[in-house]
Amino acid sequence: ALGTTTRAPAGKVPSKRFPGATRRVRTRCGVAPGKQDGCTASRRDALRLGALLAALSQIGSQAACGKDAATAVAQVEAEANSVLRAATSKEVAAIADGLSVVNKGKAPALLRLVFHDAGTYERSTGRGGSNGSVRFELDRPESRGLKRGLNVVEAVKKRIRAKSKVDLSYADLIVVLGAWAVKACGGPEIEVLLGRRDSSVADAENMIPDENLPVVGIKDAFSRMGLDTRDLVALSGSHALGGKGFGDPLTFDNEYYKTILKKPWLNKKDEMAQMIGIPSDRVLPGKPCPRTLETGSPFV
Repeated sequence: ALGTTTRAPAGKVPSKRFPGATRRVRTRCGVAPGKQDGCTASRRDALRLGALLAALSQIGSQAACGKDAATAVAQVEAEANSVLRAATSKEVAAIADGLSVVNKGKAPALLRLVFHDAGTYERSTGRGGSNGSVRFELDRPESRGLKRGLNVVEAVKKRIRAKSKVDLSYADLIVVLGAWAVKACGGPEIEVLLGRRDSSVADAENMIPDENLPVVGIKDAFSRMGLDTRDLVALSGSHALGGKGFGDPLTFDNEYYKTILKKPWLNKKDEMAQMIGIPSDRVLPGKPCPRTLETGSPFV
């Protein structure tokens, strides 16, 4: 959960926290060892950056692409009060059985759900984060439609408990299903640690960034969570899923970034173009410049 401890697995991979899209990389909490040689807006990196959404719900402070993974993990450990653990063999089998009945068409709803549960995190106080509180927040305007994802969580939780006698927290299952959604749509595999505790009450209101905020407001909201501009761009890439006008609604690819850089909504004669994305997508593109996100970002 945001505000909990992560650890990096052994093994050599070319990227740090974002596994490469050209091959499967098993990670714990989206953290992988090694150094990143800069982030480009290629298909590979869009997938890697998109995986940040699943990682968001598992670490307390986000290191931007290019920072040392060990430093990121150390920061998280220093801030955390609880320790996540690897799933037992019984839990792994139970989770696999539960996931076997989930339809790929549910992936967009599940990916949105994991952000809304984790996105209440406030780094300065350690409050909020991935704690299952989203189930008490469904009547809020920003939670419209989240019930679809939560219904899947409820069904998987019930199946796992009935068949395997394993009782996972809502917080853990929301993260597990968020990671599953990334993989199911063509993204990298993310091995999730368990041990999150469920909250018995809703998190504070007005913590999820409003989609109508100006770019400065959105960046401030992400900064509250310990996230920077590159993290904001990466997480926005999850909008590739769900039918917002960015290609196949069930494919994790680079169409989101390619589309928003073209700014199709500026063509007022094209009615369909006016329906692409949401307001927060439209404020991301900045001045035309080099492709790398490390320097001279074409975004915000």
